[in-house]
Amino acid sequence: MSVIDKNYREKCWLNRDNYWKCLDLNNEEKEKCLQYRKLFETSCPETWVVHFDQKRDYDIFKRQLATGQVETEKLKTIKQDKTT
Repeated sequence: MSVIDKNYREKCWLNRDNYWKCLDLNNEEKEKCLQYRKLFETSCPETWVVHFDQKRDYDIFKRQLATGQVETEKLKTIKQDKTT
C-alpha cells in the first residue's frame, strides 16, 4: 500500500465516525445504517475497515465488562471461588 494522504485519512475517519454514530443512535441495528456503512467501506482501505470493526467490537465489550453487563469465564471462576 502506498502512503495515504491526510485528506484520504480524514475522509475515512469522518465516514467511520458517521457510521458508528448511526449505530449508536439505532442500538446497533446495522440495517438502518447501510448507507453509512457503504460510505465507510468505500472511503477506507479494506484492512482499515476490518481493524475499525474489530476495535469497535472490543471497545463495546470492554464497556459492557466494566459495567457488569457481561462476564468472562475468568470472572465467573473468581466469583465461584469466593462463594465456596
